Amino acid sequence: MKRKISLLLVFVLIATLLSACGSSGTNQSNSTPQENNTPTEKEFTLKLAGIKTPDDPATLAMERFAEIVNNSGVNITIKTFPNSVLGSVNDMLSGMPNGITDLFYNTLSCYPWLEGAKKFNAVAAPFIWDSHDELQAFLDSDTAQAWFEEAAKTTGVRVLAAAGELPPRQLTANRPIKSAEDFKGLKIRTAEAALVQQTMKKLGATPIVIPFADLYMALRQGTVEAQENNFITVKNNSFYEVQKYFMKTDYIRDVSTIFISENIWNQMSPKQQEVLKNAAREAVEYEAKLIAESLDETMKFLNEKMTYVEIDVKSIQEALGEDIYKQFDDAGELWPTGTIDEIMEFKESYQ
Repeated sequence: MKRKISLLLVFVLIATLLSACGSSGTNQSNSTPQENNTPTEKEFTLKLAGIKTPDDPATLAMERFAEIVNNSGVNITIKTFPNSVLGSVNDMLSGMPNGITDLFYNTLSCYPWLEGAKKFNAVAAPFIWDSHDELQAFLDSDTAQAWFEEAAKTTGVRVLAAAGELPPRQLTANRPIKSAEDFKGLKIRTAEAALVQQTMKKLGATPIVIPFADLYMALRQGTVEAQENNFITVKNNSFYEVQKYFMKTDYIRDVSTIFISENIWNQMSPKQQEVLKNAAREAVEYEAKLIAESLDETMKFLNEKMTYVEIDVKSIQEALGEDIYKQFDDAGELWPTGTIDEIMEFKESYQ
């Protein structure tokens, strides 16, 4: 009997040891994936706002951006709000840090409305770029990238992408503008861009700030008699119904830009940030492609609805003066003193 009990105890001990070994193996197996797990990405549902009509290339590019991000598998959902439904440009841009909107699709020229991004006023200076390629090369340069990083931290609004050739700003009016002389006394609608307003004042015009959503009615009622936007915007917003003449000036070059709240950006994983940056670049370049395809058709359409006037651009340049950039630079009001020097240094190296 004692022999049987001893054997039984041996079997129990062996079974216990085997069970313990098995348990140890299981625990080790379970701990491996836990140790290798990366933190789950935070989920975002973001509002992307814009000011253009549903059929405008900018709005179509917004939709392209949303489509790319929503199908990227990085827990980000983009909802689009075009046609100024969330407010004016100033409302949406300045309200981004407070959550009025999370992303904003517009142009780089509106960024300097934020105090910490004033250097970009100089990028929108009249006649400063000889071509779009020169402008784009600057925006992709180390100098401009440092500006973007500085502005993101100061303003709370980050630029995701600034690219894609846009039609330069042009001019429409209810009287023909043939030279610099014809700007005198002209009531012209401008956005809240200080440099544009200063330029118009120097030419003798009276700039009046009117929200884009109210511009058609302002032109119709005669609150202003001229406005400056690209020709595709003129067509898509039916400004040809309330304006008689259109003039090609090419006086300000701009690029499409997607902005994001810096607070939201800082909460994202590196992968999410990369997806947004790549999608933003693809979206703005998609808009540029749509614009290039439609520009010839737009010019043909406007020629049927309005009267084209050849304008003496050289007379405007002479009226503004060759030292106009340095004048604004020395004042340090539109952008920090020395900004133009950085641009001119780049231009010399680019040439």
